[in-house]
Amino acid sequence: MTTHMNRREFVQAAASLAAGARLLATEMTRVADDLRKFKIAQITSFLHVCRRPKLVGKNSHLDVHGWETRENVLRIATDQGIEGVGVGSTTPEKASALIGHTLDEYWKPGVGMISPLGRADHALFDLVGKALNQPAWRLLGGQGREWISIYDGGIYFNDLLPEYQERGVARLLEEVEESLKEGHRAFKIKVGRGFKWMEAEAGVRRDIEVVKAIRRLAGKDVKLMVDANNGFNLETTLKFLDALGEELFFIEEMFPEQVEQDLKLKESLKERGWKTRVADGESARDVDHFDAYIQSEALDVLQPDIRAFGLSRQWELSRKIAGKTQIQLAPHNWGSFLGLHMQLVLARGIPNFLLAEQDRSASDLFDTSAFRFQEGEMRVPDLPGCGLVLRGDVYKRKYEPTAWTVTA
Repeated sequence: MTTHMNRREFVQAAASLAAGARLLATEMTRVADDLRKFKIAQITSFLHVCRRPKLVGKNSHLDVHGWETRENVLRIATDQGIEGVGVGSTTPEKASALIGHTLDEYWKPGVGMISPLGRADHALFDLVGKALNQPAWRLLGGQGREWISIYDGGIYFNDLLPEYQERGVARLLEEVEESLKEGHRAFKIKVGRGFKWMEAEAGVRRDIEVVKAIRRLAGKDVKLMVDANNGFNLETTLKFLDALGEELFFIEEMFPEQVEQDLKLKESLKERGWKTRVADGESARDVDHFDAYIQSEALDVLQPDIRAFGLSRQWELSRKIAGKTQIQLAPHNWGSFLGLHMQLVLARGIPNFLLAEQDRSASDLFDTSAFRFQEGEMRVPDLPGCGLVLRGDVYKRKYEPTAWTVTA
């Protein structure tokens, strides 16, 4: 039965929409007025160095990754005494272009941050959130969960390190066991040893052995993913997967991404009756890179790098896949302590975030106690901005001597 709206109902609906639009416009005006009170007075940049709990070895393409992570950090201070802090790379020339400008010039509701800093927008989200006394995740919509699943992304080829070669797979099990004790309940395991470091067949056999051993140790309820860093082809991928069975939550970068090849992989998984997801995209540098993959549904998990994209472009991609319930975001994060917290802010903001990647490095510069971690999940706090607290004494001692600063 078809129902028709009568004139009174139409007028009431139109009035309601108009009232809603007026309220939205009023709120946007209020936010702009509040942000106009804050003028950027100083920007500082420095290299943040963090220690990992272990030496991280090779992946299919790259040699030993080392003991440390390194990332550039920005501190953006206003004339009102509020400061935003976050990961981000820029130059003194670009930073100088913000000096003397007010925050309303850069925050665009529904879009994100548009500024001379470009993708280095984490500190601006922190700053605008503090200026409005709102969590930064609320700027991104506030549609995500309070507790976010995270995974340990650091299971590399440490069985091939000279000091551990005699112990082989046992060394990797020690690393997983340590991470399980810390509370992790999901792991991404590097595979593809036969691309460069071992004979091809022997490499695949070792990859299979590693995944099976970790599954036996971790149990059936722990999520396992693999990442080949493009070290396989489609044929090798299917051979590898058939040897394991349906053990993996997602498979990442099994071969260089291509729509047709990814669709063939997905069809092969479907034929086997498996729910394993196909993930890729860390090399993407803009949102439209994913258009063909979204349209064809060639990928289930999109992984733009959290630092290379920044929060605003991640948010744009989230909006682009709205309605595509089978596609979710799980940004790539490696070599970044703060990258985890960028992901968590994004995750509580958007409705289609899957899980966050952690590089288990530690920092004495930031107090992150508001981010509580237990049983594989981390709570995203309700604090203004991004929830991170910079320790001024540590900064002054370790980072100030090599930092650069631009001021009014």
